[in-house]
Amino acid sequence: MIKKTLIATALLASSSAALAEISANVTLASDYVFRGVSQTDNQLAIQGGFDWGHDSGFYVGTWASNVDSQFFGGATDPQIELDLYAGFANEFSNGLGYDLGYLRYQYPGGGDFNTNELYGVLSYMGFSGSVNYSNELAFVGSEESGWYWKAAYEYSFPYEIGFSAHIGYSTGGAFDDDKALGGSYTDWSIAGSIPVAGVDLGLAYTDTNVSSSDCGGNVCDAKLIATIGKSF
Repeated sequence: MIKKTLIATALLASSSAALAEISANVTLASDYVFRGVSQTDNQLAIQGGFDWGHDSGFYVGTWASNVDSQFFGGATDPQIELDLYAGFANEFSNGLGYDLGYLRYQYPGGGDFNTNELYGVLSYMGFSGSVNYSNELAFVGSEESGWYWKAAYEYSFPYEIGFSAHIGYSTGGAFDDDKALGGSYTDWSIAGSIPVAGVDLGLAYTDTNVSSSDCGGNVCDAKLIATIGKSF
């Protein structure tokens, strides 16, 4: 649920004491929501990934999750999303961080939906602004381009209690003339996490301004998402 957002931030921190470091993560979520839309038809998701980060700021990684086999509505319906990404993240001397990278969404068995994106992030004192761009937003069934703009905030309280919130805006040719989800739309979320007995427990609230009729059901509606995860 939290992947594709500031992917390199944790990598940059974890690799600072070593030339390079490999990390892994696994999560069980009550739903997989991406940009406000459930990818599993409001059902459980099992997710995990591997990352390699160099102390220069360069990183590569992969992440996967199950998806609803009927979500895409094509002749062949994929059941897995597999993401591959690479980028470079670092900080300027004034503490302003940046992250530039490439992300590919792959759907084995449904190649028509594979999508490439470029992204850029600026962050400072827990605040961040980011933009993702694809010249062909195939995962929404469009051959047109798409943009995703996002503003976010993250904060860590004592005892590793985490808080995050974001607001995002999907727009571009892929959403023009009601081509996808009734047109350009906004999504937002607020989330918290806490470590318990060696795992991370999380709870998030997410919603969009997309109507059920435009979304083809209730996969864009407000929902609470519970997660349990572990990083290695």
